Amino acid sequence: MFKDRDIAILGAGALLAILTALLLPFSLPWKVLFSFLILVFFMFLALLRLGPDRVTLEEWLKRRIQFRLRAHRYVYQQQPVALVPPQPQREGPQPQAEHPVSPAPAPQTNVALQPGRTHLPKSLSPVGLAFDEVGIYPLVTVFLAVVGVWFAMWVAQGGGVELSWIFHR
Repeated sequence: MFKDRDIAILGAGALLAILTALLLPFSLPWKVLFSFLILVFFMFLALLRLGPDRVTLEEWLKRRIQFRLRAHRYVYQQQPVALVPPQPQREGPQPQAEHPVSPAPAPQTNVALQPGRTHLPKSLSPVGLAFDEVGIYPLVTVFLAVVGVWFAMWVAQGGGVELSWIFHR
């Protein structure tokens, strides 16, 4: 149903958002703002899929690091050298005809014809969010749990008095 990795990242984000809301020495709106940003960042990390085969961030980083550390064989292409076959030696001087060597034309590529590659680097080009894989229910559950903690904090810091004023009228 769900991947444990996604649930773990969402849970860690929710825990960090709650601890941020409880422990920061700022006023309640700033605490809520910081914890909301942390929660959104962790939700984005849980849903993020990179690469052409849409793998998770840690798998993509592992592949990139392994590729960078691996030995590579580099080929330095040069112009082809034309080999002239040896002519049989005949008696007497004979003029040799020159064979002009013309290099093969290089294939021309038009980079502007690749419409999807203009706004992202080549290594990050296919980026997606895995809503189908994770689903919306874990995201909403984590968000509502953090909102519940925010509400409990507000009630504990004097929000109960404000609620009594609203319902007393």
